[in-house]
Amino acid sequence: MIDRLVIQNKIDEITLAQRVPCIALGFLTSSNEETWISGNRSLVPHIEKLTLDTIFDMASLTKVIVTTTLILKLIEDKRLSLDTKVSSILVDFKHTEITILHLLTHSSGLAADHKGYKDHCGKEALRAFIMDLPLTEVPNTKVIYTDFGFILLGYIIEVLMGPLDLCAKKYIFEPLGMTDSGYRPIDRNRCAPTENNPQRGLIRGIVHDGKAFCLGEVSGNAGVFSTLKDTMSFAKMILSDDERVLKNSTKALLHTTYTASLDHQRTLGWYRHDESCSFGTMASQDVLYHTGFSGTSIYIDFERHLAIVLLTNRIHPHRDNDQIQTIRSLIHDLLIMTQ
Repeated sequence: MIDRLVIQNKIDEITLAQRVPCIALGFLTSSNEETWISGNRSLVPHIEKLTLDTIFDMASLTKVIVTTTLILKLIEDKRLSLDTKVSSILVDFKHTEITILHLLTHSSGLAADHKGYKDHCGKEALRAFIMDLPLTEVPNTKVIYTDFGFILLGYIIEVLMGPLDLCAKKYIFEPLGMTDSGYRPIDRNRCAPTENNPQRGLIRGIVHDGKAFCLGEVSGNAGVFSTLKDTMSFAKMILSDDERVLKNSTKALLHTTYTASLDHQRTLGWYRHDESCSFGTMASQDVLYHTGFSGTSIYIDFERHLAIVLLTNRIHPHRDNDQIQTIRSLIHDLLIMTQ
């Protein structure tokens, strides 16, 4: 049984030392769910205490919560396969050898980043820019984590299913009762602010990610906001036999490592067990894991049948706070050791 006080004392110690402004932490097993909160969700322009219903910018957790899940839904419905060529759906995409699998596993050869996107803000301009990007590697020869692949997956979802934000609501958030999750949150005052940006000012309730912002805040790589409770509901769906969103046979695809030959442990959208990840020293071999730049993460351990959700706004008020990996590892190890 988890010692709640031990965990609370540790996260209080972290936030009091201002290593991150706040921590919303969730731990779930097949028989138990626990939550903890600590710290202040806002430091500037004034102090605001964190509340359990605070809404966080999930950043790249959008890739697994929304984009990967909807692509898996399309595969389940036989409207796509992992071998489907991207250019067969996005006819303006010039790299005809790239498949859905390449995009999901970051093995497409697309660049990790390209600062030139900032000169092409706007949905149509940025789309044209992405469609014309050159490859930096031959597909399926190297894993390069890239937002561009998941933006493309978002485009594919829109062609086959409809607007990304509406599909996320219909096929994921509504079935799971994730009432506080979505793109473009209505109540910005409930949101934990992120960066005090020189160009954009204090960012609150608006996506922090630059590419998603240029795309009108709805994108396959970032843009979703959520609460601790809602994110735990999503993690529980992946961990359990819950088939409200995806069939168990579809979720089983996530137990395969598709990039072992490339010296990376990646499955569809998610990391698998990878010692370079910041999920602590106690992780089993059968895990899913992903992080978001804003300071968010989901860890799902199938061997131990548990999940850990850690939500922070570590880039508030400035992005130069790099302690999140150490903090995450410490918290994960403590939870697993004391359960």
